[in-house]
Amino acid sequence: MTINRRQFLSGVGLMAAGSVWAGDRKPAEADTAFDGVLRHAGIWEAAPEIGLDADKVFLPLAKRTDHPYRMYRWSVSYAETGGPLIQALPPEEEMGWMPWEEWLKLDGKPVRRAMALFPIDKMKGQIPLWWCLERSDDLTPRRATTPGTLAELFKRDRIIEAAKVTGFDAVKELLAPMSLKGEAVYRRMRWSVAPHRIAADLPVIQCLPPADKMREWPWETWYTDGKTPLIHHVHYTVPNARTEPKSWREREGAPQRPQELFGHNWYWYNDLEMAPALAKA
Repeated sequence: MTINRRQFLSGVGLMAAGSVWAGDRKPAEADTAFDGVLRHAGIWEAAPEIGLDADKVFLPLAKRTDHPYRMYRWSVSYAETGGPLIQALPPEEEMGWMPWEEWLKLDGKPVRRAMALFPIDKMKGQIPLWWCLERSDDLTPRRATTPGTLAELFKRDRIIEAAKVTGFDAVKELLAPMSLKGEAVYRRMRWSVAPHRIAADLPVIQCLPPADKMREWPWETWYTDGKTPLIHHVHYTVPNARTEPKSWREREGAPQRPQELFGHNWYWYNDLEMAPALAKA
């Protein structure tokens, strides 16, 4: 069974009220909504067949609210080697750049794989193939822990690699200008890599503010349109001295766009400096 992100978000209210709760844990020990999503997807039934302990691998995700797996689509399918295959698919707009994770049994033991499409590594005829970015005996979801530094986050979430493909050095342009306070700000952002047609189908690197900072912190993008080598746009929900007088609003459900964009009027400016806008905060 598959639970998609939209179904999850629409069902959170009911589940958080306690109408969906499996097992004998107290609701205070874990988030009932996310735990319910995992259980409804069949994760707890599939895990023993693979040989992994779902309580150790997946239950910790239900005890936190600040990890990206709440935006993933969880499902159980069938592995090419036989037996169940647990899958965690990133949001649609990130698919291909942000790895799609799998848990399955290989050579008699459970493993975790991270599958990527971009940059294209293999082709079959004219069709790009998914390739294995990571295969590990460490069954912990690769984005489950909070990186200690922004540099570690960039490495884990493929920001550095995406910047290289786009044509710039993320360490030099994005990390080097950071003050300690600026790093603390940007570690709270959600960093995303996603292809977009306005970027010549190359990756767009973006950071998105958390909900409680949506009126204070910017949403920023770095990309090329195929003509300008590198573009840095800075967007705010509240106009300021640097933003253009007119705002724009993305319609909900627009493809290749993160969900945080929807429901806001965005005021923006084109920054000729590539450093993040709050790097010196």
